[in-house]
Amino acid sequence: RARTWCAGLALWVCGSQGRSYRFMSPHGHGSDDDEAAVTAISNEEWCSWLHAELRACPAYATHGALLDECCAIAARWRTRFWGRKALWNRMRRGSRLAKELAEAAPVLERARLEAQSVKLEGGARVVVIDLCSGFGYMAMFLSELLPPDKVERIVLVDKAWARHGVERRPHHIDPAHISDPGWPIRLSTSHADLKTPSDRRSLLRAFLSRGCPAMLLGVHLCGTLSLRAVDLFNDSPSFFFLGLKPCCLPPAFFAQRGDVFGSANGHCFAAKAVAVAGKWQRGKWVGGASRQELQRKFAVWVDNLSRCVECDVEGGGGEGGEEAGGAGRGVVAVEQHRVQSLWLLNDFIFCSRPWAALAPRSATSAAHAAGPEASGTLAAVPAPNRSNGAGVSEARRAAVVANFDEARREAKRARRAGRRGDAERAAAERRRAAREGR
Repeated sequence: RARTWCAGLALWVCGSQGRSYRFMSPHGHGSDDDEAAVTAISNEEWCSWLHAELRACPAYATHGALLDECCAIAARWRTRFWGRKALWNRMRRGSRLAKELAEAAPVLERARLEAQSVKLEGGARVVVIDLCSGFGYMAMFLSELLPPDKVERIVLVDKAWARHGVERRPHHIDPAHISDPGWPIRLSTSHADLKTPSDRRSLLRAFLSRGCPAMLLGVHLCGTLSLRAVDLFNDSPSFFFLGLKPCCLPPAFFAQRGDVFGSANGHCFAAKAVAVAGKWQRGKWVGGASRQELQRKFAVWVDNLSRCVECDVEGGGGEGGEEAGGAGRGVVAVEQHRVQSLWLLNDFIFCSRPWAALAPRSATSAAHAAGPEASGTLAAVPAPNRSNGAGVSEARRAAVVANFDEARREAKRARRAGRRGDAERAAAERRRAAREGR
């Protein structure tokens, strides 16, 4: 009787999984173990489900045509990888594919426009660098969307990839889907921790040392990783496009120790203006900061990140610039695209500028420091400081923090004064003047 009961239970579970997948396909795709149910749905039915998921996301209102095109691309992937069920199950990952596609749609659209319009000379081809790529959904779609005659390769950068020549460990991402030979544009991986200066220098030296045109993309870069992406963009004149979607705010310990953030272009700001106590956990905010504080500080964070971007480069405009030694002027903009239902995290930073066929400044200065034999024909350009302070002196750091504290006190006084009558405001001003006089 026990064996009969277990067999009946197994049949009931299998049947329930098949029925739930067949009639509730968005939820059925949430399980990676229902391979028997996967075979019960056709490619057309799966594509219809994906279309329904994308139509329900906020990004479909403004990027519907692109999402429909990407849906057809994903259907081709299903046909292509269907023979490798385990690999396809990892690629689809329930609703994750639809979520990642919708949130990257503005960057995908702008990157395709930039790649189509860039002017290349001397047979140069574009290199696309995808920072914090994770599994690589954005790079995979870019391989299908970008023109292969203009783009040489797409590099997926993440510290979760195994280093080349090193055996992959269980905590590393399996690159089987990336190494598949069927991608229209070559995909490759690079292990790098963006918070480590030597990793950032190695990344630029490996792919941009010859000054080839490049695009830098980053979606959902948490905390100071967005600032590190700006550092990379500023360091290499061969970048002609930056597509950045910041995510979480920096943690509170930066503010507690009185840090300032900044970049090599001279812009800096107090960490107190943007740092918060708390974190996102499974789509919910866990911490002491209020919704109003998060929204206000995220707007300040995005605005200051955009001010850190260098949109003008020396020798911009292609191979040597429009004129030898000339400067190329670009534009940086903060755009809002509603791709998530959250009240924030919908800001994107885009920068377009002419590209210059020059090596990264860090590589140039390193070669110069090694002596004339190592530097060759490269000009000596000072390398920007890659710390959070970007080379800010102690005096300036203290002044920036003091100015922020004073501005915050003045704003607090203004809020209090707005709630008082004329007589109370006058009395408060007299008391403050007396305290400052003492």
